[in-house]
Amino acid sequence: MSVSVTKAGPYYSSGPISFGSLRSNFAERSSGMISALDFARNTNVAEQNPVVPDSTENEQISTGSNLRLSQFRNSVKKYTATQSGTDDNASDANQPGFRMGRYNSALVMTGIDWSGGGNSGRDGVSGGFTGNLTKNIQKKIIINGTCGSVRTGQASAALDIGVAVHNVSIEVNGSVLGYGGKGGGNWVNPAGTSNGDQDGENGFHAFQFGNVGNNCTIFITSGARVWAGGGGGERGKTGDNGTNGTCREARTEDGKCTCPSCPAGWITTRACYDGWHCDRRQVCNGWGNCWWASNGNSKYVDCLLEYSAGGGLGGRGGKGGNARGYNNQSGSTSGEPGLSGQPGGTCLGGGTPAPAPGRGKDGGRGGNGGNYGENGQEVTSEYVAGAQGKAINYTDGSKYLVLGTKNSSTIKGSYN
Repeated sequence: MSVSVTKAGPYYSSGPISFGSLRSNFAERSSGMISALDFARNTNVAEQNPVVPDSTENEQISTGSNLRLSQFRNSVKKYTATQSGTDDNASDANQPGFRMGRYNSALVMTGIDWSGGGNSGRDGVSGGFTGNLTKNIQKKIIINGTCGSVRTGQASAALDIGVAVHNVSIEVNGSVLGYGGKGGGNWVNPAGTSNGDQDGENGFHAFQFGNVGNNCTIFITSGARVWAGGGGGERGKTGDNGTNGTCREARTEDGKCTCPSCPAGWITTRACYDGWHCDRRQVCNGWGNCWWASNGNSKYVDCLLEYSAGGGLGGRGGKGGNARGYNNQSGSTSGEPGLSGQPGGTCLGGGTPAPAPGRGKDGGRGGNGGNYGENGQEVTSEYVAGAQGKAINYTDGSKYLVLGTKNSSTIKGSYN
């Protein structure tokens, strides 16, 4: 994570403190009358630009009439955090690409340590929820580089904590590119729901914000890119199976001297009829003459078996295209063609089916992956295309005020 924090301050680490310097550093003007009470620490979280803001480094400054100049030792007016380079979550699946919340040095995306206290400081993971994000000191985050996500369900830049934040302004000069969903057939659905990985995977958000308090803004410059990830295309339709053919096998059953029956499943096409002698026996008279005599006629039945020769299986639909996103900035988004249908079955006895079974139909082409901030392509009612992410997403009803250059080049996806 490439982020550096600078401060307007800390002021008066040593040396004298004068009201003139307080006017310059905190009232931000070089002349004019000003009252000592104007330098009381303002704790109103709705105040957009307090003269003396509430911050962890200003907590020694009085909020009332017992104000003393010595209380301004190491005080601050505002913070600025500047991101540069590339921040993504390729090394940590459970974090956003650029994490703007509480500082935690154990994580790859460490967060922002406004007051410099480390993990145990007020802005650290062990500092509770009373750090500078919850106070009215102005906190500006400048994104000059690229923020991205290669993990589904994780935003490219996020500030997501359990309490409302105040006076956070984000200036985007660089790129915040959301996760692009994979096409149907290209991913594994861990939940195992619906049609699983045959559906297009959902894209995800560029920015993700938790509870929003007062005076939170995002300023988009003309060269910025706040682009939500697109949704993956759905898998193509499975081709229809071919029509069944019919196989016919005939046979004659020989019952010898008694009428036989056709085997189970066969039908009788000619009932019991006589043939030549079924057997013979030797007959002799008293003079020693012998001859052969018939024991009767042979008995036959003609049988027929009819069964289906299955039509060929339809070809599997082509894989859906992967969507545009940080994880697919230049690769193909096109769906793949389906597989060819298979030929029909044959007769078990080796004969030719009549009519012959049909060949299975070819599978349909997979849907194309969506562009940034767009849904994946629907090509069939068999599966579902992935939904696009949002340019800016919120977990509650409050919003960041979006300012600056807002057009189809700078913002792709919904944001309010």
